[in-house]
Amino acid sequence: MDSKARRVQAERDRRRLPERSPWARWTRRVVGLVATVAFLGVGFAIYDMVRPEGADPVGAAVSQATPTATAKAKKTASKAKKKTTKPKPLTKAEKRAREQAVERIREEGDTTLRPEDYDPRARLRVLIGRPVGDSTGGYTAYFFTRDGFLGKDAQFRSTELKVAKQGKATITLRYGVYKEGDKPGNPSGTKRVRFRLDGTAMTALDTVPAAEDRFQRTSG
Repeated sequence: MDSKARRVQAERDRRRLPERSPWARWTRRVVGLVATVAFLGVGFAIYDMVRPEGADPVGAAVSQATPTATAKAKKTASKAKKKTTKPKPLTKAEKRAREQAVERIREEGDTTLRPEDYDPRARLRVLIGRPVGDSTGGYTAYFFTRDGFLGKDAQFRSTELKVAKQGKATITLRYGVYKEGDKPGNPSGTKRVRFRLDGTAMTALDTVPAAEDRFQRTSG
């Protein structure tokens, strides 16, 4: 009986307590937040008073992190620009070697549209020539070394022929190759052929397409 009476009395006491309003709950939360901020402020103040001389204040490291990262990014960008600098201009002797190569293909009745294809600093050099005054006459690759003219890529010309890649002793040419249904002057296929200088001789590392697959003259 005593136990039951105590429970009844506790229930009556609970009902007598006034109900807490929403304003009271929010007031307690605001007071708690203000107390937390004040506590942190006191902590920062204490650190600022006891920190060693020369040490950065709290937050200084954070503010300095971004400028440091920016400086590193600028330094990296500067290095990238240095790596992409333009090549050194040709010397007088190198310019003369290129001029002599252009003169050599003119002796063959050809002209070149890209004299810059000739790299006087490479062991194997090339110029692409076409007949003077004949834009549909096809193209021929003329190879050179520092000693002068070495030879041609093939006996017969090609409708499309370009320098695809150049190394010190290897040059890759890209040929236009005709496929069934292609119109003369517009080959739809391509093939790359590598030429390498071995000693004083040049070797084709890949098979050059057949003449009939490389050249078809347009009418008119």
